[in-house]
Amino acid sequence: MHPLLQALLSAWEWRIETTVLLLTMGTLYTVGWRRLRSRSNNPKLATKRKLVAYLSGLATLAIAFMSPVDPLGGQLLFMHMVQHKLVIMIAAPLLWLANPFPFSLWGLPIGLRKRIGALFTQDAGFRRFLKKITNPGIAWLAFITIYMGWHDPNAYNLALRNGFVHDLEHISFFAAAMLFWWHIVGAAPHIHGNVSPWARLAMLIGVIPPTMIAGIVIATAPNVIYTYYETVPRIWGFTALQDQAIGGVIMWIPSSEMIVWGVVFLLAGAFKKEDQGLPRPVPNWDDEEKMVAPGLEHRARQNKWRKLAEARAHAATIQ
Repeated sequence: MHPLLQALLSAWEWRIETTVLLLTMGTLYTVGWRRLRSRSNNPKLATKRKLVAYLSGLATLAIAFMSPVDPLGGQLLFMHMVQHKLVIMIAAPLLWLANPFPFSLWGLPIGLRKRIGALFTQDAGFRRFLKKITNPGIAWLAFITIYMGWHDPNAYNLALRNGFVHDLEHISFFAAAMLFWWHIVGAAPHIHGNVSPWARLAMLIGVIPPTMIAGIVIATAPNVIYTYYETVPRIWGFTALQDQAIGGVIMWIPSSEMIVWGVVFLLAGAFKKEDQGLPRPVPNWDDEEKMVAPGLEHRARQNKWRKLAEARAHAATIQ
């Protein structure tokens, strides 16, 4: 193995729980994607771009949590900001652009798929409960509260000093980002109906002021806000205050945010156009009711043709 490649791989922290989770998510999606692709004569149903988007999202999470980005975040504030951007602004929207819910369900054994799918049927109590606690307003508020709350100096310093709190910070960031981008992308399960484009735009624009203000405060602060970084060895020639200023700029500059959002919308539009106006070779493949009982429609058609044949035979006997 090349020495440079060996050095890069050895710098990764292959955490067993993160590795198993990402491999499981990737396997479920890929198996479901292959099943739907093999059942369909229409390549637009399970596109390669969806698979690439999902696997790219998982790869981004792996880079954020297991690559040198993670330990460098404990040495440099701006690298910690980069880590958060990878999770919130890249990984989460990429995963939703792949429409993971139906594909992952189809990756499960049929019995488990029915049990999970039953939770999302129209009359399911779990669906109604989930709809109430994840409406767009709550999703936006949860995202802003969690994202801004962890940038409080006391919470931020505690997360850097305590491994468990640090993991909790990352988990809450990812969960809030997934909830937020679920509404923006409009992927399944569609328990909230169709969120209008104007509402999605308002949710996105509403993120800019608080993050911009926080970024400006961090970038222009005359003193070190996150004092943890004063206690660690300085690397790459940055002082703690210079490091903080760069981190604030990364959080602040709206152009970078808008570029990411623009890319997300372009990708989302491209994926949606693939399904518009095209017949579904596997009827209702992403309908929760059909996932629970995928054979009912087929049996209904069989009964219909059997009754028709019996009627014809009876008519021929009479004649």
